[in-house]
Amino acid sequence: MNDAEKSKLEQELTKAAPVINRLGDGPSVLPDHVRARLNAALDKKFPLAAQPASQEPAAVRKTTVEREQAEPSWLEVWRWWIGLATATAAVVLVLVLNRPGPNLPPVIQVAMLDSVGTVRGTGEKPLDTLQKQWKEVKPQEFDDAAKLKSWQEAWPAGSKQTVVKVLYDRDASELRLTVRVKGRPTVEKTFPVKQGQELGSVLPSVKATIEQMVAP
Repeated sequence: MNDAEKSKLEQELTKAAPVINRLGDGPSVLPDHVRARLNAALDKKFPLAAQPASQEPAAVRKTTVEREQAEPSWLEVWRWWIGLATATAAVVLVLVLNRPGPNLPPVIQVAMLDSVGTVRGTGEKPLDTLQKQWKEVKPQEFDDAAKLKSWQEAWPAGSKQTVVKVLYDRDASELRLTVRVKGRPTVEKTFPVKQGQELGSVLPSVKATIEQMVAP
């Protein structure tokens, strides 16, 4: 073996020494069958790795000790990353669970007060118009002011979400909004529906106003 080959072999041993030393120090963290296959692969690629530690060049052992003292083991690095990932996930979970109410989608409740009923004539029914505007909500119809009052005063207990009550008072020819945002005073706004005016022509302004009132 010439000097060039010896130098190349020493370089290979220097790279492989940390792996060899870790396989021989302390209990293995690898399953026996995996450890055996790894040892076989190392012996095949680095024949001198199977020799006793006393036969290894002193420079290799010294380099190995210095690198182990200066560099953390792969197990320590993985433990650090796993701990960081766990802590990050916990922080994100806390932020999501404690997200303030205004950032959640508002709860829309829709109702109509009509003491006269179907006597008012033909055309599209106001309930159908309200349903088209808020498709995810089933509007309620009241013909008695006392029953309507119970609906107006019923608010979800302990909810972090904004609650919006949309009431079309057909008797008074107006549409009333009542918005309750957690941590803010309850806000009310009235939209007149003039005689002969279609309810659908008022609803776009109502929807835009709701978006402004529930904004953070």
